[in-house]
Amino acid sequence: MKRFLLRILNAVFPSRADDRLAREVASHLTLLEDDFQRRGMTPEDARLAARLAFGGVEQTKELQRDARSFVWLDDARRDVVYAVRTLRRSPGFAAVAILTLALGIGANTAIFSLMDALLLRRLPVLDAQQLVQVAMQPSFPYPLIGPLAEQREIFSGAFGFSAAAFNVGPPGAVERTSGAWVSGAYYDTLGLQPISGRLLTREDDRPGAAPAVVITDGYWQREFGRSPRAIGRPILIEGVPVTIVGVSPPGFTGVTIGQIADVTLPLAILPQLLPDQASLLGIGNFWLRVLARPNRDITAAQAQARLAVVWPQLVNAVPTSRANIRRMLLAAHLEVSSGGTGWSFLRQRFRQPLFVLMGAVGLVLLIACANVANLLLARAAAREREIAVRLALGAGRGRLVRQLLTESVLLSVAGGAIAVGLAAFSSRVLVDLLSTGTADALALDLTPNWRVMGFTGLVTIGTSLIFGLAPAVRATALRLAPALKLGPGKTGISHNRMAPALVVLQVSLSLLLLTGAGLFVRTLDNLRHLDPGFRHEGVLLVTVDGRTAGYRGQQLKAFYQQLIEDIQHVAGVTSVSLSKNTPLNASRWWERIVVDGRSPGVDEDSDFNGVAPHYFETMRTPLLAGRDFTGRDHATAPRAAIVDEAFVRRYVPDGRPIGRHVALAGAPLQQMEIVGVVRNTASRGLREVPQPTVYVPYVQQEAGAATLEMYAAGSLDDIATAVRNLLQPKLPQTPVHVRTLTAQVEGVLVQERLLALLASSFGVLALLLAAVGLYGLLSYTVTRRMSEIGIRMALGAQRSEVMGLVVRQSLVLTTVGITLGLAGAATVTRYLKGMLFGLTPLDPATFIAVSLMFALIATVASYVPARRATKVDPLVALRCE
Repeated sequence: MKRFLLRILNAVFPSRADDRLAREVASHLTLLEDDFQRRGMTPEDARLAARLAFGGVEQTKELQRDARSFVWLDDARRDVVYAVRTLRRSPGFAAVAILTLALGIGANTAIFSLMDALLLRRLPVLDAQQLVQVAMQPSFPYPLIGPLAEQREIFSGAFGFSAAAFNVGPPGAVERTSGAWVSGAYYDTLGLQPISGRLLTREDDRPGAAPAVVITDGYWQREFGRSPRAIGRPILIEGVPVTIVGVSPPGFTGVTIGQIADVTLPLAILPQLLPDQASLLGIGNFWLRVLARPNRDITAAQAQARLAVVWPQLVNAVPTSRANIRRMLLAAHLEVSSGGTGWSFLRQRFRQPLFVLMGAVGLVLLIACANVANLLLARAAAREREIAVRLALGAGRGRLVRQLLTESVLLSVAGGAIAVGLAAFSSRVLVDLLSTGTADALALDLTPNWRVMGFTGLVTIGTSLIFGLAPAVRATALRLAPALKLGPGKTGISHNRMAPALVVLQVSLSLLLLTGAGLFVRTLDNLRHLDPGFRHEGVLLVTVDGRTAGYRGQQLKAFYQQLIEDIQHVAGVTSVSLSKNTPLNASRWWERIVVDGRSPGVDEDSDFNGVAPHYFETMRTPLLAGRDFTGRDHATAPRAAIVDEAFVRRYVPDGRPIGRHVALAGAPLQQMEIVGVVRNTASRGLREVPQPTVYVPYVQQEAGAATLEMYAAGSLDDIATAVRNLLQPKLPQTPVHVRTLTAQVEGVLVQERLLALLASSFGVLALLLAAVGLYGLLSYTVTRRMSEIGIRMALGAQRSEVMGLVVRQSLVLTTVGITLGLAGAATVTRYLKGMLFGLTPLDPATFIAVSLMFALIATVASYVPARRATKVDPLVALRCE
């Protein structure tokens, strides 16, 4: 081991060993000289005889170096030192190559970091790989969580959970804090231990239990300075004192990826904090996700099979008077899958876009590699004489290829190092883009781990081989005699087909990227210009819940009416209303209905929304027939309803809905007379077909949380501030957040905007790289053909003809690249069909526009080399020959 370590040390740090070796060789030579002088030789003859007797000094040193260290490691060190010196002599080339590679590697690392944080990173809990997710459409009701966790022959533990946000703090200092509702087996199943106090148990998740909360280590630090006195202290959550019983371990922030659960509460205390939402704990409310830990000898597939057997027993054991709910539960399909990475609503939404973007940045990296390979080919031409001399002196071709690859690896490693910093910044920007339209910023752990660093390392090494191997092999394929005859600055490489092929590859891949980007940009534009049935410009929204101020029933409705009247007096507000749901807010209220006493079908239902008078005026939704709600539609007045076009089309075949009646299937006696018809609105999503919708007066429904809508003329920021100052004293227990309806609409388009923005950025980057590659090739070609151009001009060629010679070469390469790129785009874009809107994957306008753009860029890129070719002096060119 000592000898092994010394050999490595001598290979990495050879200077001290070289000094000792030099002194030892000199000592041997001195001894030999002294011996020959004692035999009668003169000092000069003795010195010559000593060197002859000793042998070659440098060969001896090489043998000693090989014996004291590892040859391959020593050679690698020498290659690195020589490569550094070589690149330092060409700082411009090195800077361009490193920056090009940094952009390509950085883009790949940024996208992979986001994929790792969202799809691959496991929860920081005990044996996370053993956790499974039990899924049911749409999700689980609370009464089934306990029976599911009691299936000890299948699971050693199981729990339900749901992300939430709570109003925490005393009146006047309330903060909206992210958290989670969890069942009692939450921490026990995850195998976590507190760093202070205790964690929630099954006893905390029982009716009548004292309200308890567990906070995260980060929240403990921010709010209490990690004081031990915080444990056992009550804090106000939704105005109710809740005791802090413990702090979860550092690094654990919940099982919902993308949200930090600073406060975790047991589900059983929900009625104490939110009495009006106590029905959420009933069998008819599906809102909880489930994670479980199977017994060690049970796989996920076996757990699913066993669960399918006992599931009917679990459902039948839960009492309910709603037969339709029981039928739905019995018909549900349970799926058990890996749950070690937690749960996130982002995964299903962004999985496909992330894979598409990963493919796009892979193409960008290939283009960058092709660009650097072209630079290396031009550099190899300039170093042809140097390489020929080294070959003539006995260097093996493999040894030179290894030396040139070392330079490529250094360039790639330098680019990778810069790429890590670029990726750290870019990934944060991506998270901000994903957060657009959400109430709170997404919290994704983007700290580099072994997967991210390993991916970056593999990409770095693979990149160096991709762009470095072919130029290295090509550079060492020389005919020595012609190469050695070259003068300084001359190149003797024959016409190289590799460089034009690389340019064609860059053009075709860039065209493929830009075509995809064009389709995504047009999709975003089509959705933004889609008529959703309402106007979002100038509309402000604020969600209010008067129950936090102690209002209930009719008092709550009167409180909301007073808020509407107060806001109407705010300068700049022209129209105010209120509704249960707003368009595209991801909330849905739907009911089975009966029209004119007849059920339209077993599976027929309709969306509902409770609205106040002037709602359609505020939202600029046209009233097509009948009347709007007015003050006459009060709580005790005959029930009224307004329907949309989709409702009329599906349920009123004769097209005359005014005066007809609609009722809920469970309460057919509560008839609502249809008094108006409005235009369809995109309430569920811009891509989805509008569903039948029934609007009812808000005051005729059970009151709860609501959203105020204000149509404003003037500065929205000033009006938002005025509204916030008006409402905050009236709702001291709830922070008042005023937002725009435009931001809500943009939040729905976050996937399309992400794809359009990033694909366009990558496409533009690829276009610039392709233009630089084309420019570099043409510049090199003009330099190599300088004497030919001089002869042509000496024989009478016009400047326009010389310029046409260069531009023609550019257009030929571009045309071939465009043709191949269009063929590739026609094949690849078919897989993007589900992500497009309002156009086909073979959209002619996009394909033509991208092709013309490339032709224009190619012409611009060829202009400077072509103009330089026309300025060649024939006498100077011929004199150089």
